[in-house]
Amino acid sequence: MNQTNFAGVDTHKDTIACYYAGRFKEFKTTQKGFQEALKWAPDAKWAIEGAYSFGKPFSAFLIKNGKEVYEINPLLTKTWRSVLSISNPKNDYGDAKVISLFAEKSNLQVVSLATIKLKEKLTARKLAVKQKTEITNSLKMLFSIRGKELPFKDLTTKKALCWLENHDDIIIQTSTRILKILLENIEKIENEIKKELPEKAQKLKSLKGISDIIAATIYSETKGKLINAKKLANYAGIAPVEKSSGKTSRHRHNKTGNRILNSCFYTLSIFQKRFEPEAKKYYEKKLAEGKSPRHARKCLARQLVNIVFKILKD
Repeated sequence: MNQTNFAGVDTHKDTIACYYAGRFKEFKTTQKGFQEALKWAPDAKWAIEGAYSFGKPFSAFLIKNGKEVYEINPLLTKTWRSVLSISNPKNDYGDAKVISLFAEKSNLQVVSLATIKLKEKLTARKLAVKQKTEITNSLKMLFSIRGKELPFKDLTTKKALCWLENHDDIIIQTSTRILKILLENIEKIENEIKKELPEKAQKLKSLKGISDIIAATIYSETKGKLINAKKLANYAGIAPVEKSSGKTSRHRHNKTGNRILNSCFYTLSIFQKRFEPEAKKYYEKKLAEGKSPRHARKCLARQLVNIVFKILKD
């Protein structure tokens, strides 16, 4: 195949593997490593697998330096490797090479600095929520070990926080102060996300059950990966996987795909079957057909993928 003007990049936590104009080289995921990569291929366009995950710092660096950056879906890399018979053993060189060679022939999505910043905020919020949960659980466990009952189920309310803060135990006081700071930070981050929510993500909120956070998550996780509704369902781990043998045709639960997206559609399907009449009707129809509650909810989630895809595509 002819060489292209695309540098293919396979990203990892500590290194980025780059292929360009018949050359291959790895660089460290540091500012110095990014500068060396840019000097190594100064005129290239950059096609990056994982541009919004491990490749996020490098993508942001390239965009700030005026370079064109494109997102590569890992599923595309796998397909391209099989076309060139670069499959065994799988390695960074093979991935970077096929990305470079095929990028120009594909309709790729430009990586957006705004989306990178949105994902950074979502990651920061996720970490803060995790820490909040750990502290509330540790406080509940502390009271349980001491054989005392908490007068509040939710420790994040103003009344509960005030009660905990006025407690005479230093451990409880310290944990409560940290909890208050985390709650304030979560609120600030959520306000920032709401304020900077892209127009397409705003449209997702027209579907009942989609909050600002879920809209931002779906938008950021699907950016550059929208091909059709079927592939979106597969990418989100919603579509079942065929497991057939001979004349027996069976399907099993899909345990792969983007688990963040999968979690969003799970939450959305639960809300819809409880509070949305049409969704509830569809769910009950599937139960009447003999499907298990889990299978019926999966069917509902698959229908919601179609609706979300249409909103994002329009």
